[in-house]
Amino acid sequence: MKNNKVMLITGAASGLGKALAEEAMATHQLVLADRQVDSGQQVVDALCAQGGQAVFIPCDVTDAQQITQLASQVKETFGQLDVLINNAGVASQGDLSDSSDAEWSRLINTNLLSVVRVTRACLPLLKKSKSACIVNVASFAALALMPGMSSYNVVKAGVLALSETLRGELANDGIHVVCACPAFFETNLVTSMDGVDDQVKSRIQSWMRSSKYTANDVANLILVAIKKHQFLVLADRKSLWQYRIMRWFPAYFYRQKLSFYGKFKK
Repeated sequence: MKNNKVMLITGAASGLGKALAEEAMATHQLVLADRQVDSGQQVVDALCAQGGQAVFIPCDVTDAQQITQLASQVKETFGQLDVLINNAGVASQGDLSDSSDAEWSRLINTNLLSVVRVTRACLPLLKKSKSACIVNVASFAALALMPGMSSYNVVKAGVLALSETLRGELANDGIHVVCACPAFFETNLVTSMDGVDDQVKSRIQSWMRSSKYTANDVANLILVAIKKHQFLVLADRKSLWQYRIMRWFPAYFYRQKLSFYGKFKK
């Protein structure tokens, strides 16, 4: 039976974007967007071979013109859009004193302005849907705000703030908004860290590998949030408790952050 709902996923060639496509293919027609053309097309081919309905549209989400073309192609091909998942992003690590304007511009353009632009371009289609949803993938970093991750913290906190704002702005249009704030799980996000030494990358990768959650687990939690109209998605029990401690005992949480930061810097 043909799926009637259409889902657009940015950054869909790997990691969480790919996992979201795999988990949603039974219920949605999929539009996968990514600047990694070969990998993106391979994902689409694999989904179609398994009976899914998917197309790939090359798109660099830092390019406003390509975003406009993406929205136009979705309209021309499907005539509708029911779920938009703003997943594309890159990572960074380091103190403010060591950061550069280039790093900040890269993070802002890729992780925050892309969400603004893709959402704005897709809103006319989403407003025509009877059950539209926007999912913005932030990070637990947006909540925890750990020292040593200045640019990443700020842009992901911006995604969270934008999501909460849109939640109110679009309520009368019947568009539900989800903000996903997962902690560590294994993806290839570390490869997008420019200017970070290999030792730090190796340490972060080991934390990702030790996670009990996979990208597909996180994807399923997001799909449940879409169905149940939940706003905030925290992907594991540990980050849920950390979130509660942060809210209930902020001074204690702050001391824990300083302790962790001190150990990380050694």
